[in-house]
Amino acid sequence: MRDSLGAGAAVEVLRGVPFASPPERTLHLDLYRPAPPRGDAADARRAVVVLVYGGEWREGDRDDLSRFGLALAERGFACAAVEYRGSDHAAFPAQIRDVKAAIRWLRANADRAGLDPNRVGAFGHAAGAHLAVLAALTPGHPELAPDADHLVGEASFDGDGSADALAATVGVAGLYNFEHTPERESIRSLLGGSRSEVPEAYELASPSTHLRNVGADDASSILLLHGAEDDVTPSMASELFYDGLEASAGTAECVVAEGAGHDVHLEQFEWTLAWTEAFLDRHLR
Repeated sequence: MRDSLGAGAAVEVLRGVPFASPPERTLHLDLYRPAPPRGDAADARRAVVVLVYGGEWREGDRDDLSRFGLALAERGFACAAVEYRGSDHAAFPAQIRDVKAAIRWLRANADRAGLDPNRVGAFGHAAGAHLAVLAALTPGHPELAPDADHLVGEASFDGDGSADALAATVGVAGLYNFEHTPERESIRSLLGGSRSEVPEAYELASPSTHLRNVGADDASSILLLHGAEDDVTPSMASELFYDGLEASAGTAECVVAEGAGHDVHLEQFEWTLAWTEAFLDRHLR
């Protein structure tokens, strides 16, 4: 089918594509692609952005970021809105393994989907920002790697680098350090206990933990966006994490929107889209 926001090029939307079948349920993605051009550019491959929704790791669905899927596709990027197992059905690291499974599936199926396997990025909000950034910092991590047996169809990738690596990542209103933040019920549910009960899970799940392991060769460029009035995850979470990113390999940016809350991507959609598009143009186009 074709959808459009009305202002840009037509977008092809392929909904409900299965990409993984873990024991709990089959996982699907929605693929947003610019309508194929005619002539010499008809076979051009698109950079693809993996869209990861929020919802405290147990709510939300892949439709939540459909507006961004359409908007970015109108601007020339393919987008894959992916789903992952919620913490009410599977404990961490199931969620990050599912996101990485989607990244790997997109690379393995890039030829038939018209995608460029060397230009894969991610965009996530809240819990989705945590997962997107964690994926960006942990390519090839053995404890977080997807189970190849769960992937649907073609699963092999013969290109350069890790099959779950990301070139550019946007995190919106994310939490990036579980070890030094007030505990929440949603985090305890995700990680299977309190910080004192499962300290190793808090360490593994925190993107900040993995900064020291990021090398120049596998570093993802990362953009952090946050609302100044976020009362769920204060903007300081992004600002402090940005300081750590700056000190590590890779390229990092952090921008705070005055007057915006936790859903800054909805409250200030055009602002979020403008920063995201400019960032992806520099690092993924």
